[in-house]
Amino acid sequence: MPKYNLYRIPKDQEEDLIAKLRLSGLEQIGEQEVEGFQMKFFFSSEPDEIEIWWVETYQEFLGDVETPKNLMHFGVLLISGSEICYAISLGKAHFYLSQFCDSEFGLNLAERIIDENDLKIKNSKYYKSAKSKMITTYQQGSQVMFDSGESMHYIKGKTIDSARWGKMVSFGKSVHLNIAKQPLEIPTVINEIEDVLSQPIRVKLPKVDIVKDGRIIQRLDKTLARAILRTQNDSGINVEEFTMSGVDFIFADSYEYSLYLKGKSDEAVRLDELNLESLVAFLRNHRINIQEEINNLKVKVHNEYGRDHTKPLKFYLDFIKEDERYCLIDGVWHKFNQSYVEFLEEKVDEIKLDYNSAFDVNSGIDEARFNQERENDGYLNYDRDLQSLDGRYRVEKMDLYKDGVLYFVKKGTPQKLAYVIDQAINTVKILQNNADCIMINKEPVEINGICLWMILKRQTVIEKLSDINSIILHMKLVEWRRTLIDAGFTPLIKVNYIRE
Repeated sequence: MPKYNLYRIPKDQEEDLIAKLRLSGLEQIGEQEVEGFQMKFFFSSEPDEIEIWWVETYQEFLGDVETPKNLMHFGVLLISGSEICYAISLGKAHFYLSQFCDSEFGLNLAERIIDENDLKIKNSKYYKSAKSKMITTYQQGSQVMFDSGESMHYIKGKTIDSARWGKMVSFGKSVHLNIAKQPLEIPTVINEIEDVLSQPIRVKLPKVDIVKDGRIIQRLDKTLARAILRTQNDSGINVEEFTMSGVDFIFADSYEYSLYLKGKSDEAVRLDELNLESLVAFLRNHRINIQEEINNLKVKVHNEYGRDHTKPLKFYLDFIKEDERYCLIDGVWHKFNQSYVEFLEEKVDEIKLDYNSAFDVNSGIDEARFNQERENDGYLNYDRDLQSLDGRYRVEKMDLYKDGVLYFVKKGTPQKLAYVIDQAINTVKILQNNADCIMINKEPVEINGICLWMILKRQTVIEKLSDINSIILHMKLVEWRRTLIDAGFTPLIKVNYIRE
């Protein structure tokens, strides 16, 4: 089945892209008109011979063999309409298309066609976290979940309509489709994509916004330059271990590099590894004022699979200005667009909420009495029943049990609920490592659900969990929700009230 790595190109970037393609050794060798689109095929008819970086290292084993070089063809199918333009990347062409594409296209489409209940891979950047950047893979049937301060860059998962979009799609700056369509049918697909992009969002993904204010960019560049000079003082700056080009992961240790100042490529320094130590050494040895030259520092990538290419140094730097939520992505300044409070409220409101007025209590009923009374409703009461784990630990794993569900009960104000949430989280972690550790009538039982049962003291009934005005409780609930889903459980909360 054909695979298409599809980029959306802003119309005002089309001519600049074509110029870049021609400059990079591509020539137009074919053209067709389909459904009002001009389909132009650009191809590297005479690709350059590419030096192989490891040949010199292993020269003694090659003997008298003529120094080998690689030939790597690549191409682009440009699909241009009166108002829109798309491009299909073939081979290493993604390096060029990434410079001219609509960088938000992939995730914008994902928000409309991805199945939020069947995620495969995601790649994210993090704000205020020990994690800077992470690739995460998931088991089949996993829900789309995010942490606070997370910004999505790439996501791969099933779609809501496999007949239309293919079973599994990758979304980044580009969209990688695996569909039963021939190239001349792609204009029809593009029209369908444009129609979908005009529709409301189904799955909201946390993303970052591009910073366009020149004054802010200039200020952030100076902050970045100062951070580079303070690398020995843990300034929070790093060289990216991997970057993305469209939907392709590019790992830093796959290439060799040269570092130079714009206009002085003859003074380039060849590097086996691009790191902060070599950068600082280069600046010192060449007496470069990085405050003034931060945007003139260039990195040439030596690639055995294609022509060398050059990018700004900033493209390879990982830096977050945490106090203002700004970060560098592919050398461009962005800002995390979702506040911490908004994230927490959205996540807690995704937890299923159940209320039955029959279980409301008066202020004289404590937790022990509440749990005892639930025995009349078919629940087993294990309140304060400590169980042995591995013969060493005594832990309280639940308050009530019924039909394969563990219940954790807590009565009072939101400030008093943190303990029972921690208790539930600990039990989940125990279950993950000891699946048969819950004993009912001295026999291990299979657990298929975990529920928090909160008996709230408040004047008004809540319609959703974010109505509870406690950021600490929201933080705890988000952690609890994520822990349960990771362990394969569906989060559920029962709510009842103290009636005076």
